[in-house]
Amino acid sequence: MRIARWGLAAALLSVGMTSLSLAQAVPRRGGILNVAFSSDTKTLDPTFSVNFSERQPLYLIYNTLVALSPDFTIAPELAERWDLEDGGKRVVLHLRSGVKFHDGTDFDAAAVKFNLDRRMDQAVASPQRGPLVEVIDGVDVVDPKTVAIRLKQPSPNLLGMLAQREGFMVSPTAAEKLGKDFGVKPVGTGPFIFKEWVPGNRIVVERNPSYWEKDKPYLDGVTFRDVTTTAVSIQRLLTGEADYTSALSPIDVRQIENNKTLKLDPSQVGRWYALQWQVDKPPFDNIKLRKAIAHAIDRKRLVDIVMSGRAAMSNSPTPNSLWWAAPDIAGYEYDPVKAKALLAEAGYPNGLELTLSNPQIALLQQINQLVQEQLKAIGITLKLEPVSQSDWYPRVIQFSINFTPMRWAQRPDPDGFLSLLFDSKGAGNSTRYNSKEVDALLAQARNLTDPEKRKPIYQSMQKQISEDLPYVPLFFSLEFAAMRANVQGHVWIADEIPRLRDLWKSQ
Repeated sequence: MRIARWGLAAALLSVGMTSLSLAQAVPRRGGILNVAFSSDTKTLDPTFSVNFSERQPLYLIYNTLVALSPDFTIAPELAERWDLEDGGKRVVLHLRSGVKFHDGTDFDAAAVKFNLDRRMDQAVASPQRGPLVEVIDGVDVVDPKTVAIRLKQPSPNLLGMLAQREGFMVSPTAAEKLGKDFGVKPVGTGPFIFKEWVPGNRIVVERNPSYWEKDKPYLDGVTFRDVTTTAVSIQRLLTGEADYTSALSPIDVRQIENNKTLKLDPSQVGRWYALQWQVDKPPFDNIKLRKAIAHAIDRKRLVDIVMSGRAAMSNSPTPNSLWWAAPDIAGYEYDPVKAKALLAEAGYPNGLELTLSNPQIALLQQINQLVQEQLKAIGITLKLEPVSQSDWYPRVIQFSINFTPMRWAQRPDPDGFLSLLFDSKGAGNSTRYNSKEVDALLAQARNLTDPEKRKPIYQSMQKQISEDLPYVPLFFSLEFAAMRANVQGHVWIADEIPRLRDLWKSQ
């Protein structure tokens, strides 16, 4: 079996210890897991999924072709093993036998081809099309349990994609039968079967009695209940209405960190928080204005207030724990005097007024209020424009929102993250950043497989990004999952998306 290790520089000790202790426990079957869930869910069809919260139920309803381990190792899932042929330009997946979709139809190589072809079909308009068509030349059914993916060039990012949204396998029969309704009546191969979705209220899934992984899942079901704020999530934990919630900040957990009926599990990497703008559109096409704003932001104060001083400030999109980090980037130090001078050089000696998107996400709103205060000190007046959580990111990628805070989870391969955001044709390039130098560096690294050869290339391109400033890096978050003391089996994956399929409740 060829399993590439494209991820954290070393296995995380705390995760390893957690895994060891869990291995010594005997999982107990039964019970419903009630999840307090800040939802921006718009679809349960992974082919069209964009919003972050959708992935929690998706990982229960569906399987991906391969999986991510806590340290970003690529592991088997629906594909038991794979081979790289033709110098890495042909990936042959050997599929698991005996797997059925929830509608009783077989999962096989034809289903894999259907799913990948569907995402790459321009008429389907999947948001995942761009990254896939960039590397995939075609998909061939070798036999019912073997599928070959032909690549345009070697792609170290492909398996990482197939462990995420691009790799969720939907039932071809159900997708063709239901059409647009499939997004509200999803059918996968996963450990839980979809039961109901009441938008704004709950998503309910039930145990799949025919699941291919022996003796799993342990829970009888999972109910995601929508909440408006983390404060409501915590209150429901305290009253017993909820068993689990995530995306809690160090500020959020202060009131529960000593509560014996609950337990906390801190994330290991953290999401990247930044400010972004469209660099091809006035006034942000002015690099001196962008740099003035960057120098006006006191990131240490931000971290002290919104993260209790417990998070790392960032000068680039990549935390130092990942092998492609560029730790020697100096970044933009807090310097209001320099910021005012740059603002004048940009043509705004008397300041200006800007609109900053203000999504209904508590942490982003806290960041916005602090940025508003800090920019006022150099003569920039910020108008905070409210936007609902469910509409926020779709509007960002449609370019109808210009200036906004942003948060991103890491990907198992740097090409999956850096190309997404900074390649001129990247599917997530909502800043309209266009650099021939960066495009060339990304293409160069994409054709290599040795991390030691790729590392200096990614470091060079991140230095260029820092100079061009499509984003103002802020910090890497420290986030917590909180759960009732009887909830067992929780392990973080470095992409910060809770995987709830292996949880169970002790007596």
